[in-house]
Amino acid sequence: MLSLFLLTQLRPLFLELSKISATFVTVIKTKFTMKIKFKKLDKSVPSPFKKYPSDFCWDLYATSCEEIAPNVYKYGLGIAIEMERDWETILKGSTIDMGLNTDIDLSKCPFHLSLDLRPRSSVWETGMVLSNCEGTIDELYRGEMSAVFYHVMPSMPKYEVGKRIVQAKIGITLPIEWEEVKELSDTDRGANGYGSTGQK
Repeated sequence: MLSLFLLTQLRPLFLELSKISATFVTVIKTKFTMKIKFKKLDKSVPSPFKKYPSDFCWDLYATSCEEIAPNVYKYGLGIAIEMERDWETILKGSTIDMGLNTDIDLSKCPFHLSLDLRPRSSVWETGMVLSNCEGTIDELYRGEMSAVFYHVMPSMPKYEVGKRIVQAKIGITLPIEWEEVKELSDTDRGANGYGSTGQK
């Protein structure tokens, strides 16, 4: 009888916990995203692409190519972007005792956002190097995105228009306030720089 009594009393709690767990999984699958609007400046350009949902970056395509210096090529990506800042649900129902949502209002968040462009892993096949290692598309920039590559091994085939040439992800950083001071705090490393960690 006691077991039946406890089961009856605890049943509502178990049901509530199962709802929270299911909600949490649903939100992780469907809500943990940030919208990036894009405008096709070249109607033939495919939309940003990734093969698997879990891939870290989105591939972007070259729509034009201009040699701006000997063996230096500027590729247009054929799109302009706008990041949409809004309320983003990070977790829902994760607070077991209260079932509260965990949201971030990106419209008021002081973080600076960007779209970061990285070389694709297959870049080695082209003998090319992205000129600034990682490109940064500032949040308020509305022009065509582009990427510049050095063709350091001209005997290898460079990227052609229509190919995927970079991969993109969201970048985020805190605002910085620079303060000039007379002295800095001491640390174990101090001013030991290049090669210092290999010294005995």
